[in-house]
Amino acid sequence: MGIEIVLKIAGVGILVAAACQLLKQTGRDDIAMITALAGLIIVLTMVIGLISTLFNNIRNVFKLF
Repeated sequence: MGIEIVLKIAGVGILVAAACQLLKQTGRDDIAMITALAGLIIVLTMVIGLISTLFNNIRNVFKLF
């Protein structure tokens, strides 16, 4: 689970950066901003799932609930 998530985030980042550059060169700055925001939302949903798993593991280790 360690390196796979880093590679997924890097892949999304590279794809979003390429799409934004392409859209900016064609004069579609508004669509480029929406693309960047969509990439950010995709990465945040991936990270939120990992944080949820982390909190569940911490709760299990310390037997909180």
